[in-house]
Formats: sequence, C-alpha cells, structure tokens
Amino acid sequence: MAELAEVAIKELQDFATSANTQEEVLNHLKMWEGWGRYHSSIVLGPDQEIPLPAREEPDPNAVGFAYPLPPVEFRLRNSRKYPPPTDEEAFREMFKLLHYVCGEVLFKKNYVLSVIYNWINSNRRDSPVWQRGFIQAGGAQKLIEFWHEEGADQETDDDYSIHYWVLAIVGRMMGTCQESRVHLIKEGLNKLVLEGTGSKNNEIRECAVCALKGLIQHPEGREVVTYKTLIECLAR
Repeated sequence: MAELAEVAIKELQDFATSANTQEEVLNHLKMWEGWGRYHSSIVLGPDQEIPLPAREEPDPNAVGFAYPLPPVEFRLRNSRKYPPPTDEEAFREMFKLLHYVCGEVLFKKNYVLSVIYNWINSNRRDSPVWQRGFIQAGGAQKLIEFWHEEGADQETDDDYSIHYWVLAIVGRMMGTCQESRVHLIKEGLNKLVLEGTGSKNNEIRECAVCALKGLIQHPEGREVVTYKTLIECLAR
C-alpha cells in the first residue's frame, strides 16, 4: 500500500510539474481554485508536497479593470450548497433594479449602480451570468440614460457619483468578458469612457482611466481606441 501511495504521489507531482497553470493542477485534484492565491504547494505529509506552477499576476496599474476576477470565496465553493445564479435569476434581479427600483426612485441611482457593480465584480464563476442578465435587461441603454441626467457627476455624502459607477460597471464588463465588451462597444459606451477621462472630478477621471486601460488590453478595444486618442486621454 505504501508503494502504491508513493507511486500515486509521484504521478501527481509529475503532473503538477508539467502543468501550465495552477488552475490545471487544482482542477485535476478537485480542489478550491483559490488555493494558489495563498499557497505555493499542496502539503501531503512529511517531506511530501505537490508544487504549484508559479502564478503571474498582472499589474493592476497597467491593466486597470481588466484585472482578473477573483475565484469563488472559499465558504461558497460548494456549488450544490451555494449554487451560482441562473440566467433567469440574474435577468430578473437586474431588470428589477434598473427599471423598477430606479424608476420608482426607491433608492438613489448611484447606490443601485454600486450594488450592480458588486455583482459584476463578484467572482469568475458568477460574474458572466450577472453580466448577461444586465445586458438582457437593457442595462447598456440605462447606463447611457443615467450618464446624461443632470447632476450625474455629483457625489453624495454616502456614495460616489452616478458617473463614477457607470464607468466602473462599463470598465469591469469590458475588461473581463468578451461578450460584454463587444455589446457595450456596439452600444457606444466606450465613448463614455473617453469622455470620463476629461472629467474635472478626480475620482471619475481615475475610474475612466482604469476603464480605458482595461479596454485596450483586448483587440476589440484597440480597434475603437486609436493610439492618438489613448495618449490624449492618458495625458489629461
């Protein structure tokens, strides 16, 4: 039995050594995908461990909102106990927030947008579902509508401005999901990002720059943002 265990451990170690990413190793072992954020190896016993491939994290200052989404939280990793949102649930929640809560002014728009941003920024498993729901609920057009409202660039005592949250949502969606990126560019929301880089409000301008950095990390973004435009925006 001891020999069989050693053979199995050796096979796992060889697999880990040949793997390209930590995710490959962790998926193979059916372990939590976030393990590699805190550990460089999986300890099996005295002098026995499975090394994980080195993790290369991009510089947030360079990639902006294209920074990778985090893994599912450890306490929520059991998808049977904590199932991800369905497309129907995501659409229903986004529609309710955008069309009912905002329409009836049950909460301030900037607060509602901050809630939407937190869902979109949740994790790499759930975020694509929330983003699809947002798009299906007409979120792109609602963001344009909110952007042009009077006073949308003004902060409140308890939250950032509407402009800030619009840019945060657009930036995160464009930076993390190709489907969202293509749709938002088609709807013209990349123009709001360029406009935001010229804001007199520091928070809005910095958020717009992060969105711009995230957008140009992808081919679709580089097609709509020329080099000249990029330099002009960053120079502001």
